[in-house]
Amino acid sequence: MHSRLNALLIVAAVAVFFAAVTVLTLQPAGVSAQDRGDIGRYQISSWASYSGARVHHAGYYVLDTTTGKVVDSHHEIHDIDSQSLQGN
Repeated sequence: MHSRLNALLIVAAVAVFFAAVTVLTLQPAGVSAQDRGDIGRYQISSWASYSGARVHHAGYYVLDTTTGKVVDSHHEIHDIDSQSLQGN
């Protein structure tokens, strides 16, 4: 009985070892960071806020994640009664 338990522990240890080696050595599927180009470089965020019964603000900005700079943005103010639009 004791030798059966030892054999089972050895088999379990070998299985865990090979699972760990497999996980640590496999490369994730997909595009590597070296050949991504502009994929994922830019992020866009849009927003809107309601300020009272007649006016709301909306806009967006585009962020270059490599440089950390905002490369484009726009802001609008909408007056619900006159449908006027002011933007930058």
